[in-house]
Amino acid sequence: MKRFIPALRLRWAFSRLARSKGQQRATFAALSKEFTPAYNLIKTHDISSFVSPLWQGVNAEMEKLFTPAPSFNFLTDAVLKYQMFVEAGGRWLAEQLSFLEKRVPRNRLKLLLMEDLAGEPRLMNATYSTSHTSIHHLYHLIRFADKTGCDFEKIDKVVEWGGGYGNMAKIFRRLNPTSTYCIIDTPIFSTLQWLYLSTVLGVENVNLLRQSDDVIQSGKVNVVPLCFVDQLQLRADLFLSTWALSESSSAAQDYVISRQWFEADHLLLAYQDTSEAAPTAGRLGEIAARAGAARIDIEFIPGNYYAFR
Repeated sequence: MKRFIPALRLRWAFSRLARSKGQQRATFAALSKEFTPAYNLIKTHDISSFVSPLWQGVNAEMEKLFTPAPSFNFLTDAVLKYQMFVEAGGRWLAEQLSFLEKRVPRNRLKLLLMEDLAGEPRLMNATYSTSHTSIHHLYHLIRFADKTGCDFEKIDKVVEWGGGYGNMAKIFRRLNPTSTYCIIDTPIFSTLQWLYLSTVLGVENVNLLRQSDDVIQSGKVNVVPLCFVDQLQLRADLFLSTWALSESSSAAQDYVISRQWFEADHLLLAYQDTSEAAPTAGRLGEIAARAGAARIDIEFIPGNYYAFR
């Protein structure tokens, strides 16, 4: 009987989540009507020089999956989960969660980790009603703060290169609800981020740049399609990218360097060894080291590293 208890607890946790955040279904459905019109406005611009062959293929797959609009349970799709949703569990999850519990008070940790219903993420911890992905994202942030002494309440402006479906931005906003957070990504992911974050944070807290004269709005999550990246004129406190920049083209990496990491004092990067799929990954580590970032092994993912400054 004992072996069934964890599964029952997870089902109960999801049922509680469905009751407490059930209104997200209606919000998501209403906003989904704007998905294709918003995507059509931004997809015509040429960003091919910034996108690696790997991600050109992923973007094509995501366009098929998400248009005319993503399903409410989009996080159950196998292709998307493979690219950006962690379900490893086991020792990996246990070690990350143990690290967080030693550094964040439990009540605070529950607020930071609690999942949202949108996407219908797979819960893997009943105590915190959370997924491994949210544990993984918060772990990056707290590991960075533990190493650098950075106080997130003093990080007012963040630039994230490649934001997945928006989960990292959501968690950071829980750490600092008044921050100005900017996600740079390809058009299909930018539109998904707008839909997801507008659902879970409220449309009043999210700004999607749709035209060339749109501007960054202070105190909001700003979703910046790659075609409008030159409009991102702000001095960031933190530049953040977990594997996205290492899997981008060398032109994209050179662009970020030309912008001096968007003038950020702090860097939080995760990257991997160079491979056929990610031929510029190791180069990013070298560039970060020259910028004064310390390399740290990610113990539970061999061949992967943090670069913190």
